[in-house]
Amino acid sequence: MTDWEEIRTFLAVMRSGTLASAGRVLGVDYTTVGRRVRALEAELGLTLFERVRDRYVLTEAAEGLREAAERMEEGALALERLALGADRTVSGLLRVTTTDALARALVLPALETLHERHPDIRVHLLTGGARLDIVRREADVAVRYVRPDAGELVSRRLARVAATFYASREYLARRPVPSRPTSLRGHDVVAPEEGMRSWSRPLPDARHVLRTNNMSTLVQAVSLGIGIGALHCWMADSQPELVRLWPDEPLEHDDVYLVLHHDVQRTGRVRAFVEALEECASEAAPMLEARPSGTSRRHPDG
Repeated sequence: MTDWEEIRTFLAVMRSGTLASAGRVLGVDYTTVGRRVRALEAELGLTLFERVRDRYVLTEAAEGLREAAERMEEGALALERLALGADRTVSGLLRVTTTDALARALVLPALETLHERHPDIRVHLLTGGARLDIVRREADVAVRYVRPDAGELVSRRLARVAATFYASREYLARRPVPSRPTSLRGHDVVAPEEGMRSWSRPLPDARHVLRTNNMSTLVQAVSLGIGIGALHCWMADSQPELVRLWPDEPLEHDDVYLVLHHDVQRTGRVRAFVEALEECASEAAPMLEARPSGTSRRHPDG
């Protein structure tokens, strides 16, 4: 009988394309991944992958296994979620995924509260731009800017984060201050990658010189004078070299969503974390929404 771990490994290599990446998803080293793939190949009498430019690509023979393996995965994950959803204990492992900035602003303060209340909960916190798949149990809870559209997922708005345009003092010493966001001819702009924020403003005539999937990197890029950028106020206003442009313009807002699978929302450790997270979000709202607005700095000519 085929081992479920071998099927999970087959799917992870298929989706990620390398043994090392599959190992990170599965929480094992790449040699274990390779051993499981070879064991499955020996059991089935098939070559499952071929190497194409340092990536593992399904062979034609293995393409026929994809659908059966994914059906097996769906059944196994559904069973895991049902078991997890029935668990009312406030202990065990909780996997949380978010961005670096949201970890600093919301998730880590919530985890501090969670640990004080429930020290038997162990947390695996994964940060970065990659969106882990909650349906496939890569994480139990996500805190992210993009609202998912998968029917199995439950999401609600957790917070609003104010943003507006900034430039460094060094950049403004080299370039004339633009009169408004719609007049950026000759100016350089740095921006988050597509899909990272819930609002976007057209910037005609601007040169997009840098995109990144990390908000802290974006703040640093603007601070270095690489270009003008729309930054989250709670991060940018603390940087003395940054100047908030057009302070009389209304602030934009990115929505932050709490996301989890509906099967696990009653799990004891998940409920405990969500409760702590919502408390921290409420306490952090004035900071994240840039209230009051009197702390903004005008550009030198303003």
